[in-house]
Amino acid sequence: MILVIYGTTGELIKLMPVLTRLRDRSYELVQASTGQQVQQIPRLLELAGLPPVDLWLGRGAGGRDLRSNRDIPGWAATVASTYARRRSGLRRRLRGGAGRPLVLVHGDTMTTLYGAVLGRLLGCPVAHIESGLRSFDLLHPFPEELNRRATSRIAQVLYAPGAWPASNLRHGTVVDTGSNTIRDALAMVNGDPELRIQVPDCPFGIASLHRYELLKDRHLLADAIGTLAESPYPILWVDHPVTSAALAKHSLTLRGAVTPIPRLDFFAFVGLMRRSSFLVTDSGGSQEETFYLDIPCLVHRKRTERREGLGENVVLSGYDPAVLRAFLESPGVHRRLTDLPESRPSDVIVDDLAARGFAASSR
Repeated sequence: MILVIYGTTGELIKLMPVLTRLRDRSYELVQASTGQQVQQIPRLLELAGLPPVDLWLGRGAGGRDLRSNRDIPGWAATVASTYARRRSGLRRRLRGGAGRPLVLVHGDTMTTLYGAVLGRLLGCPVAHIESGLRSFDLLHPFPEELNRRATSRIAQVLYAPGAWPASNLRHGTVVDTGSNTIRDALAMVNGDPELRIQVPDCPFGIASLHRYELLKDRHLLADAIGTLAESPYPILWVDHPVTSAALAKHSLTLRGAVTPIPRLDFFAFVGLMRRSSFLVTDSGGSQEETFYLDIPCLVHRKRTERREGLGENVVLSGYDPAVLRAFLESPGVHRRLTDLPESRPSDVIVDDLAARGFAASSR
């Protein structure tokens, strides 16, 4: 029996192809969510054709997604108290199901680390998908780098998305999945999803900036907005709630080539990216997506823990406006050069879980 714990759409997106394969093989699993993004998870599960969450360990902050650091203490206390109440039942369910009990976590969020700790408290082995990524800087990104390092110490089975992240792991059983499961998630987006937004009829870019390191610094954020405003191409600015709050806090406004659009679900956003000419982002997940889709991408961060696309279709800005400006002038010169592995990472993971006796059918 496998207990899968996740809390954000970022985790769920990369878990979707794994959950789908487990379901298709009739393997037993329980989905538990901490509800970091409680408003978005149910809809994403529905779009992916997956069953709803079995156990909500938390429900964000008063039923909405976490938005600020002030929301975290109350949310964390709820997760801990819910676990304490449900611990005995979870133990019985895990040990009474088919296969060996296992707790499966993904990525580098607070839920990733909490889930790994809960797995140890339940007395179960822990498996960590997307293990081994490193920026080698605890502050960039924070707290993700710390979460990754701590989780890889707790987990016994470590699924690394390539040879380089696998080489960073020194503990546990390391399995190189060849590439990232986001590749399989992208393959789940079929056809042309409905966007319900106005898309330019000329080449355009997308800007999606929402990381704390950028939003807390008015100077860095103002430089980014000012440079994007001068773009020779129209830019659709994803209106993340945390980003809107930061703009208001710093008295900054969008102008020039930049037009705000509402935040889209994963399937619609992938459809929009496929139509776009480039992406400016501070998301490591979006960096990976553009690599597999072969879309020019500028990562507006000081450092990135991901190697996908660097020196090919991906440019790391280091927060330098001049690097951003040069990218905007000719984004099309940046293209993927690397051939993708033939194997699918989600198949590698599920096959390995079955071989170790964790994934099993009750039939």
